[in-house]
Amino acid sequence: MLTEILRRLRHRRLSTVLAPVIVAAVVMPLGICAFLLIGDVAIDARTAYEALFQHDANIAAHVIVRDWRLPRAIADLLIGASLAVAGTIMQTMTRNPLASPGIMGLNSGANFATIAALILVPSLGRPGLLLVAIAGAASGAALVYGLGSLSRGGLTPVRLALTGVAVSTLLGSFSKGVMIYFELGEDLLLWESRGTLNIQWEDVMLYLPFFLAGLTGSLAIAPALNVLELGAQVAQGLGQQTWLVNLWGGLVVLLLAGGSVAAAGAIGFVGLMIPHVVRLVVGHDHRVVIPTAALAGGAFLLIADIGARIVTTPYRAAVPVGVVTSILGVPFFLYLALRRQKSNPGGRP
Repeated sequence: MLTEILRRLRHRRLSTVLAPVIVAAVVMPLGICAFLLIGDVAIDARTAYEALFQHDANIAAHVIVRDWRLPRAIADLLIGASLAVAGTIMQTMTRNPLASPGIMGLNSGANFATIAALILVPSLGRPGLLLVAIAGAASGAALVYGLGSLSRGGLTPVRLALTGVAVSTLLGSFSKGVMIYFELGEDLLLWESRGTLNIQWEDVMLYLPFFLAGLTGSLAIAPALNVLELGAQVAQGLGQQTWLVNLWGGLVVLLLAGGSVAAAGAIGFVGLMIPHVVRLVVGHDHRVVIPTAALAGGAFLLIADIGARIVTTPYRAAVPVGVVTSILGVPFFLYLALRRQKSNPGGRP
């Protein structure tokens, strides 16, 4: 077994092997350490160490580190990984480089459903909100696919992306309209775009089963995604049941993207950017792409949240991590759209 593994590693590019190892062994631990030290309250490394391994609930700095900053850092890793893996699967299933949970209606659908549930059933607990968010994500995606399929010429990758942007904007407007009509004020607006701000261990533990189920499911279909990437007709010719792969992949995406919206609100563009960067480094083998995307997505969101905290500290005003990801993601989206247009000049959308 060891000889076979070594033989396979020799035939892979060095970057394919080293990229996930570097992210897991270097970037993540350093990011978590920085996250525990940076914030409105200055905390030194020794105090952070004592908070983790010699915790005293009577010391305010210990409580800040263990009960506030650490769960937020873990949530960044889990949610960033979820969005990156969901985006990877969506781009492969739709053969659309612009596909991501934020663009294809999943985030906005989950967010709208969650807000509606908070209004209609105020007593609904966190587990119920998770299920509602997943159902809303499914509804948003179904609306995008349904409307995109009605257009003349069928459902093309660019048309799917444009429909997704339109539906996401529409559902986002509905969310704002509902909040204004019911006079919900600023609190719910902040809740909608909160990111991982104020997330606690209860939220992390509640989302963890959804994350583990989604990640396990994505790794299980990784070989099938390699075949599906060749095209539906080729995959069917090789004996693959493409409908089953798409169904399984859709369920995985709903668990990861819908659950992340319930846990931290809508965080855009992570699922769009990370899969492209990962494929440039490790290639297109989903058995490597999916775990690497999970590591890179988690590290990216953690670093983005550190950036948000650095901006927040001088002004004592909370900056959601979604603001940082959007600032980075919008130019990346435009770059992908323009590159695709140049590769298909004069072609149909």
